[in-house]
Amino acid sequence: MESRATMFCLLNSLDIKRGGMTKAALLQANLFAELGYETYILTFNFNPRYNTIIQQLIKQGKIDKRIKLLNMYESLSRTNRSTLQQKGNETVKRIEECKAVLDKRAGFNAYRVYENGLYTTYINYDKENRVSFLDYFNEQRYRTKREEYDEFGYLRKVAYMDFELNKPRQMIYFNDQGQAYLSVWSNPKNGRANRVNHFNSNGALLSVHTNELDLKTQWVESIIKDYDYPVLVCDARTSDPVMMNVKLEKAIKIWRLHSNHVKPPYDVDGEIGVKIAPTLGAIDELDVALLLTESQKVDLEKRFGKKDNIRVIPHYMKDFADSGWFSSFKKADNLAVIISRFSTLKRIDHSVKAFKKVVDRIPKAKLEIWGLGDEEPNLRKLIKELDLQNNVFLKGYTNDPGKLYQKALFSVVTSKSEGFSLSILESLSNGSPMISYDINYGPRDLILNEETGFIIENGNIDQLSEKMIWMFENKKAALNMGKNAVKDMKERFNEQQYTDKWVETIETAVKNKKAKLGVYTL
Repeated sequence: MESRATMFCLLNSLDIKRGGMTKAALLQANLFAELGYETYILTFNFNPRYNTIIQQLIKQGKIDKRIKLLNMYESLSRTNRSTLQQKGNETVKRIEECKAVLDKRAGFNAYRVYENGLYTTYINYDKENRVSFLDYFNEQRYRTKREEYDEFGYLRKVAYMDFELNKPRQMIYFNDQGQAYLSVWSNPKNGRANRVNHFNSNGALLSVHTNELDLKTQWVESIIKDYDYPVLVCDARTSDPVMMNVKLEKAIKIWRLHSNHVKPPYDVDGEIGVKIAPTLGAIDELDVALLLTESQKVDLEKRFGKKDNIRVIPHYMKDFADSGWFSSFKKADNLAVIISRFSTLKRIDHSVKAFKKVVDRIPKAKLEIWGLGDEEPNLRKLIKELDLQNNVFLKGYTNDPGKLYQKALFSVVTSKSEGFSLSILESLSNGSPMISYDINYGPRDLILNEETGFIIENGNIDQLSEKMIWMFENKKAALNMGKNAVKDMKERFNEQQYTDKWVETIETAVKNKKAKLGVYTL
């Protein structure tokens, strides 16, 4: 019997509130598990609350229970959270016993500690009032170190700080018994590690690395080495160097690109993005380079020539608005939605500015903007400046975008660039026609112009407001666009097509790897 591929999905980190790339990567991993592939998700970041995050993602149904989740730090420390008991923090206990002055920091679950007038410690708590980290200060108020604790109260990391730059110079990581398993020497000016020391459970030095990449690569290779055909699937650009650095000859490398491959202003012939250039430069070393749209494949092949290893597998939808939904569910009156990360890349301010003209024409029109990000303060300021507080609302993060799209008359995308735009797929699949700028990549592949939405001139705010007004004033036509959209998405972006393409891609990659290694089977 032939050996079956084992899937290893490489992500730098996991968290509860994440954007489209992480969501797509988890859907993909879940599909592998459903198809019967032994499936792993490998992550590389340090987070002392990693276990809590994973349990929440599983509880929310975002990660299939059959998937094995391994984090480098958890793995190297050999942490066994099933046996851990809650423990108290001796430092906090001492502070409380000596009746030090605790100064509550406004807006934070944190306190500054004064001992006989001297500022010595900063205590930060999580939402459950468990100690998250402690910062220590010397007499000159320089931060000397930070201690980080897990949810059980165990010390997991100590960072010793550069006094002037207030950045780590040395970081020590600890196991359940308080024994160091890693120490990292770091350049405080750029945050890069220049020495990584790996210790065994007895404190003996196992290995020394000049950078974190070598440690990550060694860890991945130690996990995949015993599998006949380990398939590495890399969705995160921060993890690309790890996959490319794996030297195991039998490892199959699948690289999946979620974004535009060129720098701003995103001209087709523009300079390749910094994080993407190294892997594209070594594209022939990949077993498969996966893209999300045919149009991006065309543009890449114009620059790099025809490649047998370039394939296209778009995102898919698992659930669609059912056929009876349009007659049983009433659209919210005069409501448009945007679900997006709040960043300058997404240009949400364009939608807010366009909505000012909409409200002048349709005073009852509403725009709900769902998401999180650095641009939130600027968006709040803009909404106030345009006197749109009664019409435009920032609603925070959502775990149920489908429900929001189903109640909206239409939705909007104004990004500078996308790799596919999962939000367009989700919107159309839930009966909400889309207005989108004509950008690379996604809108032209997903939206049937004037049938399931509108594709308008990139950056044209006046045209954006015109199409918004048209949607509000032609609700019956907008609803019909939504019906067309669901039907079209079901035909073109369903789970079966996605599954068939992935299975064929994996089987072909394994077959090609066998041929390359001189392994032939009957």
